[in-house]
Amino acid sequence: MSDSAAAGTDVVGRHGVAADVPHGGRAYVAGVDGFTVTSETVGQALMRLADEAAERPAVMWTTDRGAAELTWLELCDRARRGAAILFELNPRRERVAIAALNSVEWIVAMFACAFAGMPIVPISASGSDDETRHQLDHARVGVVLAARSAGNYRVLDRMNALAASLERPLVVRDIADLGSTVLASPTAVSPTDELLVQFTSGTTGRPKAASLSHRAALSCGAVFMRAVGCSEGDRFLNPLPLHHVGGSVTGLIAVLAIGGAYILVERFSPQAVLDALRQTRPSIAGLVPTMMIDLLALPDVTPADFASLRTVIGGAAAVDPALIAQMEHRLGITMIGSYGQSEAPAMTASSREDSPTVRTQTLGRCLAGRDFAIRDRAGAITALGEIGELCVRGPLTMSGYLRPEGGVDPAVDAEGWRPTGDLCSMDHNGVISFHGRIREVVIRGGLNVYPAEVEQAISTHESVSEVAVFGIADKRLGERVVAAVIPTGGGAVDVDQLTALAAERLSSYKRPAEWLVVTSLPRTSTGKVRKHLLREWYENGTLEANCAATPAG
Repeated sequence: MSDSAAAGTDVVGRHGVAADVPHGGRAYVAGVDGFTVTSETVGQALMRLADEAAERPAVMWTTDRGAAELTWLELCDRARRGAAILFELNPRRERVAIAALNSVEWIVAMFACAFAGMPIVPISASGSDDETRHQLDHARVGVVLAARSAGNYRVLDRMNALAASLERPLVVRDIADLGSTVLASPTAVSPTDELLVQFTSGTTGRPKAASLSHRAALSCGAVFMRAVGCSEGDRFLNPLPLHHVGGSVTGLIAVLAIGGAYILVERFSPQAVLDALRQTRPSIAGLVPTMMIDLLALPDVTPADFASLRTVIGGAAAVDPALIAQMEHRLGITMIGSYGQSEAPAMTASSREDSPTVRTQTLGRCLAGRDFAIRDRAGAITALGEIGELCVRGPLTMSGYLRPEGGVDPAVDAEGWRPTGDLCSMDHNGVISFHGRIREVVIRGGLNVYPAEVEQAISTHESVSEVAVFGIADKRLGERVVAAVIPTGGGAVDVDQLTALAAERLSSYKRPAEWLVVTSLPRTSTGKVRKHLLREWYENGTLEANCAATPAG
């Protein structure tokens, strides 16, 4: 692998984490000094692999006849032909939106845009008209590449209708129609140029538009691949949506760093993932614990289906460590965690060598290429173990948020720090623990209740599949704690047992005052729970209708 592909090997410590550890009792880790970012663009990396790994699979997917694949040479060829079409459609090189489910066409479109120097704006194929119109308008999109359909959604027709309703001109094209007899020549693109505009999850309101450069995305991907133990040519199964950075940056773009194969799943379903495991034999998989639970519920799944896997990468969800241990023992795999945001993908990760506690109950260690600090409300760096806001700075973060009037807002302070909005703490080994979103903290009687801590305790009960904790206004206490629980397997929840568990694990002010049994939770397109909607629905009396909720005590 070339130096540019292995971005920052000089300061990447064991397993790809930042070489530095906290010093002087302060919650601060330095990972920028001496770090070498990539000098490539995504298009240049693709052309390099088309030369160095021409016949190696770049993309794999399942079919009725077994696994199909596209080699690096074939992918590069299709991307260059797509770029030739884009030059005709979009001579001003405006941003290009991609609206489709995960597909080979999506991947070809992204690389075609990168090759042509046209930033992409990934959007959900099933987003509402209002949401999609806002994204197209705010990002000043010039071209939309849309699938004809996505499930029950007629995406291409809907995009054409939306285009007619916008004040600015918008070209809509079938994403499958990017073939050309001409191979586009390389175009002038800088590593610092914008690669993609990623709309944030919108867990607390209207999503923001984060601009990521070629340099930031490629370097994030390279560091992440090393951190999670990937090797040259590994196969990475990742069913996360490509319109999210977990699919695009730390999935698809990341495999450029190892010349490996990206295993494509149109959208997550337990059967689709099982088919992919059996047909493509991946070495690494991105499967959050709830996906694993659903997968293991299939009647014909066996440990042999997981034989090729070394590691399963999950997220920062509150899951019973005993459940993870059972999965690992049964399947012979190791589950690790990772954490990132649209504004700064792949910030932390745990490793195979970490203890079960670190792998299942923390965000892991800070990855190289960024400085990290836990800061208090005054902006001072906290002591180790204290809770404050996680802040990050360095070249592996976004260039900024798009401004309505054009340009970007760096959204950093005078020292270059960008707040994440997440409450965390750091131990003496640089391990980060998550305590919740700042806006989600429940202040009960003047005391802070961190939802993540409460969720972690409740999720250890065998009857709980998932739990979301939020605060509701209370005249005497300011706020009270409410827990919405999804039962395991659609069964029953004994509120007395949950109350006893909370009394055993949590201080009195942290215990839920009210329990709700629900069949679903409001989520973003990437699966994050939208707690502001839970609060809103509770307060206006529509939570039962929206989540099929029933009081449990």
